Amino acid sequence: MFKITKEKIVFDDRLIIKKAKIEYKGSKFSRLKIHREDAVAVLIYNTDSKKIILTKQFRYPIASKIKQQILEIVAGKIDKGEKPLTTAVREVQEETGYKVKPGKIKFLLSCFSSPGYTSEQFYVYYATVTNADKVSDIHGLESENEYISLVEMTVPEFAKQIKTGKIKDAKTYVAGLYLYPHEIFKKK
Repeated sequence: MFKITKEKIVFDDRLIIKKAKIEYKGSKFSRLKIHREDAVAVLIYNTDSKKIILTKQFRYPIASKIKQQILEIVAGKIDKGEKPLTTAVREVQEETGYKVKPGKIKFLLSCFSSPGYTSEQFYVYYATVTNADKVSDIHGLESENEYISLVEMTVPEFAKQIKTGKIKDAKTYVAGLYLYPHEIFKKK
């Protein structure tokens, strides 16, 4: 069995990097991890327009690989003491301006974003909204330097982007693949 014998913080500035000493079958080695809060991700479908609502924003970590802003489903970190469902509803409103009504959001799955280097776990949801649920034209929090644009696409367009690998964001891809044989895709 793997045994973590020591763990310490080696970097703490917005992200926390920890270094651990590990023992396994007589071997001793070290590993690093980025300690990150868990997060939510929400695939949104507008039942009036019959469109998927995605966000588009600049992501510094991938800017050297992808010049354009990346398409993603709504996502955000879970605040301390907050439940994932509460975070999901809050993030949808902060990033899209839509208020999700109770009963219109469904938990799909949880997964680790990249278990080789980060502790972050995503709780993925599917939500439906209507045009009447739009309560704000604000997309992202200025205090968090979020500059978000919305992109709406039909279910066939979204399905094609998933099938052809044009969606490059893992959480969006996973949510699309998960829902493909279910929900809205069955109707199209």
